[in-house]
Amino acid sequence: MKAFKFLPITILSSAVFAETSAVASATTQVAEINVATPNALNTVDTVLPQLSFEAQQARAAAMARQAESFIQRAEEERIAAEKLAQAKNRLNQEIAPNQLLLASTTAKVYLDNEFSSIWSDTRATQLFLKEYAAFAASGVSAKSTKALQQILNTPEDSFARDVLLTDSFLDYLYYNKNVGRNADKWLYRLGSYVTKAPAESHVSAWLRAVRNGSAVQYISALIPNNHIYRETVDRLFTMSLNSTASVAKKAANSKNTKGQKGKAQESAAGGSTTFAKLALNAQRLRLIPSFTNGIFVNIPSYQLYYMRDGKQVLQSKVIVGRDDRRTPVMYSKLSNVVVNPPWNVPPTIKAKDLIPKFSRNPGMVERSGYEILDGRGNKISPSNINWAQYKGKENTFPYHIRQKPGDNAALGLYKFNMPSSDAIYLHDTPNRGLFGKNDRALSSGCVRVAKSDELATLLLKEAGWNDSKKQGVLASRKTTSVPIRSDNPVYLYYVTAWVENGKVHTLPDIYKYDVNLPRVSIDWMKVKNVI
Repeated sequence: MKAFKFLPITILSSAVFAETSAVASATTQVAEINVATPNALNTVDTVLPQLSFEAQQARAAAMARQAESFIQRAEEERIAAEKLAQAKNRLNQEIAPNQLLLASTTAKVYLDNEFSSIWSDTRATQLFLKEYAAFAASGVSAKSTKALQQILNTPEDSFARDVLLTDSFLDYLYYNKNVGRNADKWLYRLGSYVTKAPAESHVSAWLRAVRNGSAVQYISALIPNNHIYRETVDRLFTMSLNSTASVAKKAANSKNTKGQKGKAQESAAGGSTTFAKLALNAQRLRLIPSFTNGIFVNIPSYQLYYMRDGKQVLQSKVIVGRDDRRTPVMYSKLSNVVVNPPWNVPPTIKAKDLIPKFSRNPGMVERSGYEILDGRGNKISPSNINWAQYKGKENTFPYHIRQKPGDNAALGLYKFNMPSSDAIYLHDTPNRGLFGKNDRALSSGCVRVAKSDELATLLLKEAGWNDSKKQGVLASRKTTSVPIRSDNPVYLYYVTAWVENGKVHTLPDIYKYDVNLPRVSIDWMKVKNVI
């Protein structure tokens, strides 16, 4: 180690003196050139001074200190890596033959806590295991299901179980903190979730709570304060235990012991589509903190609910995106209500719907209330456009298409804006007859609201408008944007199975997000014993 420590300093020192010699040599050469060629161009009229001996010493000392600091850091990192490797080996020996999901992060937790127990609080353990079992049952992560089963099969008071609990909690913590921004992948494209280590700040906050005796409070804060989520999770455990008990009873009474034994060990989740749908949709419900305030649209229900202070103030039928132009799952906030809104046609609708139509009959542009605009907002006459050149090349159309406000305008009389990268919003529609259909996945992605006038009245009233003012603006046909004063979150979510007021509700899977529900094998009797 000493040879490794001092060798770089020697090399650096040699490099410094070599550099100094080179500078001196170069300086001498420059001086010789200037002397030998007195008639040369006078572009160089100064000679670089040679470093003094003291300056050379100071520079060498600075470089040596820098090298020493680098070596010290490298040594510290080596020692830390060595300790971490030893900790991992120790934990692997403790839990064998089980395996950790996040071996390095788990080892660091115990290394930093001198291998003391993390899960001494029984209530905290119970809370976590209930949440983790609900997560595992969803099928979002097959590895998490295996991790849960490892915990259930390990003696409760053992250090190995403590380690497995910590490892699984780190998995759950990462999922919990990131599911909001990854829901479209993890919860609607099963198999895309990959276990990763949570952020160090989240791990540190949890460990502080453990040391302070507030682990229960920390874990409780991770659970959504959403009564429908809680009811759905509770029903999962009731269904799983009842199903397991029923299968076990049939197995005991059956003469075909071998065949029935296999059924008794089969997961309740694997044998029940309803259970599997509830388990998956419970995780989708996590995305909604509560149903107390805001506008809620459950996409497959074709319904909108406006809630204020826990009370329903409006329910309305809606039309959502068709299967090839799906309304996205998203959370946003209303920013304003636009009365008499124009419609800036989105690129997809422009390319796929309007340009082919206008190419066949350019006169449709003005008759339908549309106008063509260039990049500066100048109007372009449809007759001046060579529509034929864009046939099959609709995406190259260089102009904007906008529909003016009016009784037959696509957005109707109201548009409810919210920040959205997908240009998704709520709006009125002149096609009222479509709300009479049962299957209302008919739009190009935005949400059409049947009771848009009632919704606008409520929101405009909060902004200080009365009905007389609203009617006056409508009659003027003038486009008017009204900022919304109150905090109005908007949740566009997709849930096909849930429990509310003790009743199981199911909906058609209109976007086929629930296809190929995984079969999850969990020993629910063991889960019951630990929660």
